[in-house]
Amino acid sequence: MIYDKLTVTLLGTLSTERHDSTNAHIARYLLAHQEDLGELSVKRLAQECSVGAGSVSRFCRDIGFESFDELRREFCTSTRVYEAAAVVGESQGDMGLAQAVSETILQAAQSVDAKAMVELVDDLIAYEKVSVFGMLKAQAAAVDLQVDLLMQGKLIETCVSHAEQLRRIAEAGSDELIIVFSYTGSYFDSHDLSEAMRRVARPKIWVVCGARHKLPPFVSGRLLFSSSGKQMGHPYQLEVVAGMIAQEYARRR
Repeated sequence: MIYDKLTVTLLGTLSTERHDSTNAHIARYLLAHQEDLGELSVKRLAQECSVGAGSVSRFCRDIGFESFDELRREFCTSTRVYEAAAVVGESQGDMGLAQAVSETILQAAQSVDAKAMVELVDDLIAYEKVSVFGMLKAQAAAVDLQVDLLMQGKLIETCVSHAEQLRRIAEAGSDELIIVFSYTGSYFDSHDLSEAMRRVARPKIWVVCGARHKLPPFVSGRLLFSSSGKQMGHPYQLEVVAGMIAQEYARRR
């Protein structure tokens, strides 16, 4: 399960912009009217959002697209699929979900790489500057770890916007540790950071994931657990592994 770039970008815009800002207004409209985008023009979008055409063009640039046409092409290739739990009886949908989630949690807990866990916690102890990130639902695991470590006197930082996360990774120094929660391991696929990471003074990066997805060469370590990759296990598997990291940190400290 891999989120498309535009969904990540637009939801990230909504989560970081003021509710009544122009960018939030446009992002909200686009997310609610994906089926209409094939015939939508800059002029029509501006009219629907009660803004000027220039505001639409600035919005596209602000979220990382060169033009509205590029944004519209991205929308045409994006897909949204919701995975429902198998239902045995008419009223068993919630229990079907609970059972599926509990099975994925056990799968992750029993399969997580113990050696890599120790190495990651070694780095957590050694580095004073630590940031933890995740895309969309994976950000829940990042916040879980942030709170659990704060309760133990260790302050680590995070932020919601994927664009801001990537900017902070690209600018981080060699004295910084970055932990990325990525269910499929595809966190870096939509943005190429290889140029920014060619410098010597780059951060140490760990990716916590449930798949042997090819990671860029600037990633230093991978904390792997077993996963089907299905939507039903996301972000619960990441959250239980985040909890296990905090528990290992507590034992070591």
